[in-house]
Amino acid sequence: MYHSQALPAQRKAPRRKAAAAALLSVAIVFLIVLLAVSPARYAAACLEGVSLWAKAVLPSLFPFFILTALLTKLGAAEKLADKLSPLTKKCKLPGVAAYCFLLSALSGYPVGSRIIADLYKSGAVTEKQAARMSALCSTSGPMFLVGSVGGAMFGNAKAGAILLASHILAVLLVCLAFVPFLKPLPEPPTKKRASSADNILYESVYGAVISILCVGGFIAVFYVLSLALSDLHILQPIEKFFNLFFPQEIAEGLCVGLLEATHGCALLAAGGGLFALPAAAFCVTFGGACILCQQLGYLKSAGVKAAPFIGIKALQGLAAFLLCLALCAVFGLG
Repeated sequence: MYHSQALPAQRKAPRRKAAAAALLSVAIVFLIVLLAVSPARYAAACLEGVSLWAKAVLPSLFPFFILTALLTKLGAAEKLADKLSPLTKKCKLPGVAAYCFLLSALSGYPVGSRIIADLYKSGAVTEKQAARMSALCSTSGPMFLVGSVGGAMFGNAKAGAILLASHILAVLLVCLAFVPFLKPLPEPPTKKRASSADNILYESVYGAVISILCVGGFIAVFYVLSLALSDLHILQPIEKFFNLFFPQEIAEGLCVGLLEATHGCALLAAGGGLFALPAAAFCVTFGGACILCQQLGYLKSAGVKAAPFIGIKALQGLAAFLLCLALCAVFGLG
């Protein structure tokens, strides 16, 4: 009886996957046709994404990719973990989580996710530990939040400081809220030793080059995808939903921010108003599809599941919105 009930469900799973693959294939073919019909328009969007990557992302992230990889390969994570383990154990996290969070908060997306993947590959954390760390170690950095968004887009250093504070606090508070419901996790049975110093510079630079190119590719693709979805009015229902609660400029910025956070922040800053900075806090904390895909590209190799991770990021985004709104009121911004 058990087998007769289980078999139909087993047959449905491959059919669903095949149907999803077929639907995705049709969408991709349609997008190719759209790009072929208006090549200049979408080439300009792609170039805009590459320009953003070259001017803002490459110089701010590439050195951190190399340096964090060097630290991890030299065993700095394990040494720091031993000192911080009494603190992190209270949060039911491995000691190395503090090291990963610190580097993520200083460097920005997707450095934390890359470090988690490296630690998992080295045997320093288990799959379940990596899943817990992924919620904490996925933050934007001060260079982007204060410099790019606050200073360049909103033209206000105070706005950048409020954005950074609400972003970091939201990530920490949401993670701490789940601590009472978590069970302690066992440490990895064995830990591999750190790489020898012979070839770590080459390995770190090579890995950093591949990583930063992948980041640029994601940004360019999502700039094009955002424009295509806008041209096809596919995002219009989501924009109308946001428009029930916010002015049109904020609704548009949030809608675009769900796909690509940087572009969304630029639109929000241009629109201005009371909700512009809190909406930007949501966008950078949630990350948008572009940043989420970058992070999951690393986290998947550590066994982190997409749905719970995206759900936590959405909660952190909502928390960042509310915190930023409160801080704007306190400091008279908006």
